[in-house]
Amino acid sequence: MKISELIRKEFVFLNLSAKTKDEAVHEMAQLAKGHPNIGDFPSFCRTIYDREAAGATSIGYGVAIPHARSDQVKDILIIVGRLAEGVRFEPADELPVRLIFLLGTPKKMVTEYLRLIGMLARHLKNDALRTSLLEARDADEFIRAFQENETATP
Repeated sequence: MKISELIRKEFVFLNLSAKTKDEAVHEMAQLAKGHPNIGDFPSFCRTIYDREAAGATSIGYGVAIPHARSDQVKDILIIVGRLAEGVRFEPADELPVRLIFLLGTPKKMVTEYLRLIGMLARHLKNDALRTSLLEARDADEFIRAFQENETATP
């Protein structure tokens, strides 16, 4: 599984306007609307909001990975968002979150779900990759940065 192959350029949004964590999660959930892998969109959104309420999904490094396993998801999906001005997901976060990766997986894909979150977290700890993602001018550059990082990192 390669993250770059799961990111669809029509679901990469590099100009989010959220000013708070709640706004950011809501904006990301709304951007998932119309994704072909989502069945009942309102139910999917509730699952995302409930998961976020259970515990923050920031991983440090200015990155958050809101995620949910849901019967409303037909296959793995990733929605990418980037904020010009970061938002605090948790008071303890060293850096405000600027990169958000919203993940959805079917409930039955437990192994894939855990593997995807682990891989994404591992890649996003890479300073050079995060810098490239923050500087990407468009979705193609954003995805290309991931492809290059995946090629360099076994």
